[in-house]
Amino acid sequence: MNPIIILIIKILAILSIVNLFLIILKIIFSGFKKNYTYIFSSIIISFLLIACFQKIKKTSIKIEQKELSNLNGKSEQIESIKKSEKKLNSKLRLTKEVINNSKINLDSINTDKCFEGYVKKNENITSILSPYNINNLDIFKLDSYLKKSKIFNLNKIKEGDKYAVIFSEKKDKPILMAYNINNESYLLINFNDFTKTKLQKRSYEIINKSLSGIIREHLWQAIGDNIEEINEIDALIVAIAQKIYPWTIDFYRLNPNDKFKIIYDAKYINNEFIKINKVYAAVFQHNNENYYAIPFKDDTSLNSVEYFDEKGKNLRNFFLRAPVEFKRISSRYSKSRRHPVTGRVKAHKGTDFAAESGSPIVSTADGIITAAKYKKYNGYYVKIKHNNTYETQYLHMQKKSVNYWKKKGIKPGKKIKQGEIIGFVGQTGLATGPHVCYRFWKKGKQVDPFKQNLPPSKPISKKNKNSFEIKKNLWVSKLDSIQYKN
Repeated sequence: MNPIIILIIKILAILSIVNLFLIILKIIFSGFKKNYTYIFSSIIISFLLIACFQKIKKTSIKIEQKELSNLNGKSEQIESIKKSEKKLNSKLRLTKEVINNSKINLDSINTDKCFEGYVKKNENITSILSPYNINNLDIFKLDSYLKKSKIFNLNKIKEGDKYAVIFSEKKDKPILMAYNINNESYLLINFNDFTKTKLQKRSYEIINKSLSGIIREHLWQAIGDNIEEINEIDALIVAIAQKIYPWTIDFYRLNPNDKFKIIYDAKYINNEFIKINKVYAAVFQHNNENYYAIPFKDDTSLNSVEYFDEKGKNLRNFFLRAPVEFKRISSRYSKSRRHPVTGRVKAHKGTDFAAESGSPIVSTADGIITAAKYKKYNGYYVKIKHNNTYETQYLHMQKKSVNYWKKKGIKPGKKIKQGEIIGFVGQTGLATGPHVCYRFWKKGKQVDPFKQNLPPSKPISKKNKNSFEIKKNLWVSKLDSIQYKN
């Protein structure tokens, strides 16, 4: 009801009460001498106004009580939501992801017991689950089901991988376990019903992106000027320096004002960069010369896709420029160098690539292994003959490389492919830190690989020339339309 009307009724009710009081006094002292109609009508109107006032009062009280009740209900609801949010530790990201994806009511989860951890050295599924009252028979049933359905091999659980154990409010045993296989999927184990165990794929988004950069100090800086996500920077470095241009450009000797452009698809999960899904085209300007790169599947290609320049020339050479992922050169080929251990000045007929201990070392070209063994100064090493002209050698490998050799048959006579792993970075032999000393022979003479005119791969085949030209013209045009960002 309108507040003004309510106020008027209240005032009239008060006046009626006063009038009724005066009439009563008049009757007491003067009696019913005259104006009977006035007296009775006044009494009736007064009672009606008072009754109306009482009704309004009761209605107002009910409304206030209802509003208060609703307010209390909302407050309780808000408080309940707040409590639910507080139940789950914000650090339990994998647990939260599983609960959300599985549409589980958080109130049914014992969040105090929920646990996330990382697989420790020598741990397996049995040792992980034994503290949670999951017996060996249950684990056997689970393992049998997973093997039969070919969902996942529990023997592939490895050190460093993340897992989450989820409990309900009603049970002491866990109801779910999530094992993070990679950024794109996790294994969801259902302890209530093993047949409901599944490989959960994470939903993703593909974003088409174009990037340009100008080298001031190094490639990382140029990419980092425009990209914030570190994993995306790393992925772009791998794409540019290791997949597209490892044969064409010496990334250890870039010049200030060298430039690049790249068009690619990036895969994201939960707004986090996962990987480069596809590279459409790139151009790298080095020493004022443009090196275009157009991916194309040709009959002459060894891999599914290779990169060709605007003339149809394969950017892949017979040799990779480096046997390890793009890092840094700690010591170059030299005819006169002071040795960091002995202090003697002598020729250093190799190129030292500094890299993290345990990093894979790959063969820089196809060939046949001629040696895989240990020497006092070389440490564990591999030597490869590529043809009658070229040989390469890879020194100071980790001791664990020996086990890898036995597993993969890395021994004299073994055929090896370009890019195939032959060992791991270490510092065995005469070395001061983890690196691989890369030695290169041409016609029996040790030379600097960076000063050689290395043999190229075959160009685009004639029958695919027209198809390549159409694709090339499209992407070169798009690359040229991208402006360099300072």
